Amino acid sequence: EAADGAAGVAAAAAEKPDLILMDIQLPVIDGYEAARRIKADPALRHIPIIAVTSYALSGDEAKALAAGCDGYIAKPFSPRQLLAKIRELLP
Repeated sequence: EAADGAAGVAAAAAEKPDLILMDIQLPVIDGYEAARRIKADPALRHIPIIAVTSYALSGDEAKALAAGCDGYIAKPFSPRQLLAKIRELLP
């Protein structure tokens, strides 16, 4: 867990998680930029990123995918929906 986008990028580099749930509305750098930075790092680019937002607007999913996110989910979502999205991305 990270308090802002910059901390999220640093945590990804340090911990190399199997998957990242990236809030789009983050301070310092937003989730889009954090995803771009993670995907630009050869050591991290394989990590799937699911963009999570509470303010779903038209075009947000396309913007998240263009930033390098591998999936997108808007709040509110059920645990079942989140699990289905994770299963799409993890072998």
